[in-house]
Amino acid sequence: MTKKSSTLLAPTVNLDLARKFQEASLKKADIQDFIREFLVQFLSEDTKTAYIKDLKFFFDFLRSGEVHVSHPGDIQSYHFQIYRDHLLEKGLASATINRRLVCVRSFMKWAIAAKLIDHNPLDTVKLPKVQTESPTVAFDDHEVLRMIDAPDVSTHKGRTHRLIMVMLFHLGLRRSELTNMRLHQIVDDRGHWTIRIHGKGDKVRLVPLNNTVWEEINIYIASLKDNGIDLGPEDFLLQTETRTKNDRPMDGSTIYRVIEKYARSLGINKSVSPHSCRATVISHLLDTSRAAIRDVATFAGHSNITTTERYDKRRKNLDKSAAYLVDYEKKSG
Repeated sequence: MTKKSSTLLAPTVNLDLARKFQEASLKKADIQDFIREFLVQFLSEDTKTAYIKDLKFFFDFLRSGEVHVSHPGDIQSYHFQIYRDHLLEKGLASATINRRLVCVRSFMKWAIAAKLIDHNPLDTVKLPKVQTESPTVAFDDHEVLRMIDAPDVSTHKGRTHRLIMVMLFHLGLRRSELTNMRLHQIVDDRGHWTIRIHGKGDKVRLVPLNNTVWEEINIYIASLKDNGIDLGPEDFLLQTETRTKNDRPMDGSTIYRVIEKYARSLGINKSVSPHSCRATVISHLLDTSRAAIRDVATFAGHSNITTTERYDKRRKNLDKSAAYLVDYEKKSG
């Protein structure tokens, strides 16, 4: 090849581009940059919020011990171990501790996949064993009926409270699934009215509406319309006012207060929460034995039936214990 042809193939230098490359190479990396990249893989805003919160706990803890991390490679196994021990000393629930630790591990696994580090130093640190017993308690059938009938449905607030409880007790929804529900999620699927629920881990499940839920939703929407609120597909189902539409979902703490309020007013002396309603419907289905556990798991949005089994809050493990079936008596004949 001649000298002239070599010159013709030489690229033209873009000075502005060269400057940008140089500035990027000199820029000091910050751990927040890596966290933002890590979060890109998740579609659910709730999932992103949960990860941000749990990662913040970890990095705030490190900073309180004057450990400043700017890159995933700066994180050492002893940082993680001391953090684990700190969480245990605080007396947090084992499920909470594991969630916070698993979040950090997930971040580090992503760092390996992104080729930011070549091994995960946290793999050598054992996580505490999660207790299978949960403090969540369930309502009995009579309490469920009393709770649903308690609100004064002559008011918008009472009608909203009743719909909240009907949907929690009949559909086993999580708080965020209910508060973020929009009208377009209610769809006709092969002759069944259903709700398309966006659950944990960006999973979507389709849950049919029984007659009670379907009727309650229609009464609620009609009541809003009578007050001048005509809901469109993108509007939130739960409306806090009758004059204007919500521009954001109902606060999850409101759902919590609704359940506590009516439980107290009815003299139900249990430590209850919206999660108790979810535990109630799952326990109810398992108790009746009319639904296979895999079907209940699908209904609840559980990927593992072991999780569903842990929701059987009504079973006392005594009256139905297998111990009563032990019988070594020799049968005649």
